[in-house]
Amino acid sequence: MSVFLPILKKNDFLTRIHMTVCNVGSRKLGDYDDYASQGWGLFAPNLTIYGFDADEDACEEANADLEARQIDWKEVHIPLALGKAEEERTLYVTKAPMCSSLYPPNEPYLKRFAGLPELVNLDFSCQIATNTLDDFCELEDINEISFLQIDVQGADLDVLKGATRILDSILAIQIEVEFSHLYVDQPLFADVDSFLRKQGFTLFDISTSYRVRSNSPICSTVRKGQLLWGDAFYFRDPIQSDSQNPDQILKLACIADILNFPDYSLELLEYLTLNHGKDLKYNLAKVIVECLSQFPELVNQGLSSLPIVSRIQEFLADLQACIPNKLLPPLTVFHSEDYLRHNHRRLEHLVSLGLSIRDSSVLEVGAGIGDHSEFFIDRGCPIVITEGRPENVELLRSRYPTLDVRHLDMESPYLDTNELFDIVYCYGLLYHLNTPLEAIEFMSKHTKNLLLLETCVSFGDEEAINFVQEDEKYPSQSTSGYGCRPTRSWIYNQLKQHFEFVYMPITQPNHEQFPIDWDLATAPEARFARSVFIASRHKLENNLLIEGIPIKQARH
Repeated sequence: MSVFLPILKKNDFLTRIHMTVCNVGSRKLGDYDDYASQGWGLFAPNLTIYGFDADEDACEEANADLEARQIDWKEVHIPLALGKAEEERTLYVTKAPMCSSLYPPNEPYLKRFAGLPELVNLDFSCQIATNTLDDFCELEDINEISFLQIDVQGADLDVLKGATRILDSILAIQIEVEFSHLYVDQPLFADVDSFLRKQGFTLFDISTSYRVRSNSPICSTVRKGQLLWGDAFYFRDPIQSDSQNPDQILKLACIADILNFPDYSLELLEYLTLNHGKDLKYNLAKVIVECLSQFPELVNQGLSSLPIVSRIQEFLADLQACIPNKLLPPLTVFHSEDYLRHNHRRLEHLVSLGLSIRDSSVLEVGAGIGDHSEFFIDRGCPIVITEGRPENVELLRSRYPTLDVRHLDMESPYLDTNELFDIVYCYGLLYHLNTPLEAIEFMSKHTKNLLLLETCVSFGDEEAINFVQEDEKYPSQSTSGYGCRPTRSWIYNQLKQHFEFVYMPITQPNHEQFPIDWDLATAPEARFARSVFIASRHKLENNLLIEGIPIKQARH
């Protein structure tokens, strides 16, 4: 499903693009073969699709269907066999017409695999005339094809060799490749790959198909059988080449999005913005932020903290204005798949530290909707659950009607000074605060024994708070609109001012947001980095905790 195209369409970036698609071997076997259902229809009416198939009946059926649907783009299916030259060739029609080829089926080899002979074995053969894609384009005055798909059962390289002139205009190719000779003397993947690399294309992925041996009553639970064929996806790379046509880069980003390579699409949109964004036609900064805002886990962590948003900041008139004002209910945010997985990994790690928690009194700050609260409830801990957002507090009270649930805004917190707790639990809150120093001081005043603290941090040896903007309307973000990404040094030294003993684990939760190598020379450009801190009133004898800031940690 496209990530960027609907928003590009909404913001009128597709109106000046005309997308031309060429599908060689266009027989439609189902709805999944219809380009409109794959997302290409978003380019309409600026969309032209040419389909080619040697089966005249299949082309007539496809054209009749398009006429009945009254489509708002140009699409025509042409009964023409494309190959490497204008010549007479033998068409080998197989038992399943979709497997017919200009190469004869390799029947002795096919019979060794389950399910292939009944599809690919020969039914009959006939002579047909082939032409080239270059000749067709010249005849029809077609100067550019944006995307080329080829699926002609072993003759795919022949089609490419007959398209060497128009190939210069093509931005992306999806092509069927074989890894073994299913057809006699057919070109294999290595031949196709070598040809396309010489034409300036880069292989991105292969969707693969396997078969097991027909005479074997057993098969592996690990291996799927022998790799026989697949669809290979090739793209141009304008970032590495001298081609700097911004319209072509935008088209390529759109194609990558349709073909489910959103990371490449995003890279291209950012590149286009940074290099051509002074022209408003190519300033995609607002589109990028709006697209990223579709992912609750990103909004939850703060879009302004993302490196990509920082890089395009100068092209954004107003970051907050770019974020759609969609208020997601707290349950949708806190119970997203990514959020739940993140919670599991953090709590697993906490258990692994072997701290004395059972039956301890607990103050939980920034509880959200209470997904961590159950950890302490299950261990017999008397707990006071606090949260700064009234809507979250309401949900907490409905979830835990018999417990002490309080509204506590940690930007200006207040509790009776006599209220002390064995444990103060602060996981995932500190970096959402505009006043982290005051929050640490407050938590210290109410800690009798342990402060358990987990937060997003910044790489660096210096002491820095690093304030950032957040969306105060979002259920898990800062209530003030500002948060922070302090360095580990800053947090550690602030804790040392209030606790005699401050520790960090030698392990990290088994989650990608928790780095295990803090060497600045190898620091990744990670979206988020997190750390765990344990502050104590008493010395802890625990081999998993060290006093100081570790450069290397291990995975739990």
